[in-house]
Amino acid sequence: MYPNKQSPIRRLLGSILFLTILFSWAFLIFRLQIIIDWRRKKPLRELVVEELAYFPSGKFLHPVVIEYENLMADLVWLRAIQYYGHHLMTDRKYTWLGHIFDILTQLDPKFVGAYQFGGTMLAWDAGQPKEGIALLRKGMRENPLRWELPFGIAFIYYLVLKDYEKAGNYFYLASKMPETWRIAQRWAAFSYGKTEKRRQFGKIIFQDLYNSTDNLELKKIAKRGLRVIKREEDIEYLQEALDKYYQKYKKYPKAIRDLLTAGFIDSIPHEPFGGIYLIKEGKVKYGLPRQR
Repeated sequence: MYPNKQSPIRRLLGSILFLTILFSWAFLIFRLQIIIDWRRKKPLRELVVEELAYFPSGKFLHPVVIEYENLMADLVWLRAIQYYGHHLMTDRKYTWLGHIFDILTQLDPKFVGAYQFGGTMLAWDAGQPKEGIALLRKGMRENPLRWELPFGIAFIYYLVLKDYEKAGNYFYLASKMPETWRIAQRWAAFSYGKTEKRRQFGKIIFQDLYNSTDNLELKKIAKRGLRVIKREEDIEYLQEALDKYYQKYKKYPKAIRDLLTAGFIDSIPHEPFGGIYLIKEGKVKYGLPRQR
């Protein structure tokens, strides 16, 4: 007859019942883990995490845990760390790692550290860079002002996939976000400097960095970055001439000056760090000048 008066009591009883079941479950897991590990069978910590694979997604847990999403997320986070640590020390196989972090970030979409850790481990240890990027992009949708997430994506593109243009795009995006790490701007310029298409933009970023600071160390970094880009341009210019030389003579020249003598280049560019350009196994390289 008085549903409104009884509903707070029912909610309280429901919360007490949920907590009782939750802590009983945790205690049971702890006891069973000791017993099974002692018998040298498959650790229960691994079995429990693998059972999470039967959940279609973290959305399945929302109606079950009601307002205890953060508490459940903490438990899944601990299991994720256990799972990763166990396989890191044993077989280096991370079959369920992506699914675990998908569940975790569904329960707590604002847990930036989970996206960072999960994305990095998927890319490096699990050998699944695309899955790592997907997790970090999911984090960007939920946390659009956190620079750490596009920065993490950029590093995967730069170091794992060697896609320097996309790496530069995400580094540059991170450099424009609030409270960002200043190094993001430099990484964007370095990344663009390794691509022919966006190299000029990389020059602009380094030049802007040089002009916008009074810090002598930052000026040195920007100046060095411009030199690195100059060297990349020189190598591409000389490599194109070298390939044309080979197409005509069916052999490679002994030295860069032979390209000048044969008319394939107008001049020999100066290596910006004081070195020299040389030919090795059909590729233009740079190195130190020979001592006379």
